Amino acid sequence: MSSSSGSSPKRSPFAAPVVLGLLSNEPQHGYSLFARIQRDLSDVWHVGMNRLYALLDEMEDEGLITGHDEHTGNRPTRRVFRPTAKGKRTFEHWLHTPSNRMSDLRIDFPPKLYFAQQMGPKDTATLLATQRQACERELARMSSIQNDVGAASTYRHLVYELRVRQIESILGWLSTCERELLGQGKNTT
Repeated sequence: MSSSSGSSPKRSPFAAPVVLGLLSNEPQHGYSLFARIQRDLSDVWHVGMNRLYALLDEMEDEGLITGHDEHTGNRPTRRVFRPTAKGKRTFEHWLHTPSNRMSDLRIDFPPKLYFAQQMGPKDTATLLATQRQACERELARMSSIQNDVGAASTYRHLVYELRVRQIESILGWLSTCERELLGQGKNTT
């Protein structure tokens, strides 16, 4: 959705780190990157081909990636991208920072889990533990607000009840991830 001034649409704050993660193992051109997103991440992240190429241009302008033209036989020239040192730091920071806003977790965390799994069990365990701690802090905060609201406002109490239950559900899901990915975790039913 673009504004009336003709500016480009605001990009997702998770788009650049996801692309950086996909480029971290091997340089890729736009079309192969798009195919990998479709194959590996389409359940959690969608981007159109045109938007991906615009994103790659923006990321190159920001110094997160660098590209070079590659000529292969009679094929058209392709621009192949790799992360810069700044891009690698940006990806690492994103990967190791928990999703503190529960509303972002549904979009932000699954790609992080995807990349952590590729790195190995230690990275997966660290990511899950860090996210669990962030969720437990948020659960304590939401529970405290709900208790403060009390019976004074049934509506507000119910709003915070929804938030508390959502976080409890996320914590249960994190336990499932620990069990299934690491063979450990708390049983939460």
